[in-house]
Amino acid sequence: MHFDATLRVRELTQNIYDIGDEVAEHIEHVAQAMADWDPELLTECMHELSDVVAQGRAEVRPGLAELNGLRQAFISGIRAGEMSNHFAHPGRTLSFLHGGRSDVLSDATPTARSGAVGAAEPQGADGPAAQLGTQMASTAAWRLWLRTNAEALIARLNGIAEWVVQQTQAAVENQSVLLPQALYRAQTWTEETVVDWAELVAKQPELAADMRGEAPPAFLAERARVEAVVAKLQRRRSAAG
Repeated sequence: MHFDATLRVRELTQNIYDIGDEVAEHIEHVAQAMADWDPELLTECMHELSDVVAQGRAEVRPGLAELNGLRQAFISGIRAGEMSNHFAHPGRTLSFLHGGRSDVLSDATPTARSGAVGAAEPQGADGPAAQLGTQMASTAAWRLWLRTNAEALIARLNGIAEWVVQQTQAAVENQSVLLPQALYRAQTWTEETVVDWAELVAKQPELAADMRGEAPPAFLAERARVEAVVAKLQRRRSAAG
């Protein structure tokens, strides 16, 4: 019985960490779509994030309740002291993929939303300067402005992803975080960042469209690789059958 309960605790711990990792990963997908200036892919990534967060919130509530109940039973029951109340993540985390930056944000909130525009807009880009034959210089200035502000928004998303991982760790190890609410907050912050990006693009929609494809998302290449492997296995099974 004790051995089964121990395995169950580890299973629950793994599942909850996996949920946090999956939400963080989908936030990174949003950031990659943003970096590629691809609004259609960005919309699709937001739909996927919404689904992942909804499913994750539904799963972590009972998971954390059961996990905390089992731990309390070990602490206060006959076998008190035989199991530590601390369980390190038994699997792979986003913070590990980022070089173990577990102290980047701690319990702090990611960078607060301050609007899409961080740098000042190019002067005279859509006024007299353009009419005086400085269109090329104006275009270069706007392109730099778009990239600078987009990079700030992408950094904000990466900070939110890191925060999700840390909130998941705090929820599992210290029971100090209401993880369903944290996941919802992360989704809300991501949605606000996407709105800021859309406002940024609206300043120069044609130029932003021209920049599309600059940074093909790595997760699309990984999905294509996995799909190719699955298709190959299916062909082999069909040929063998």
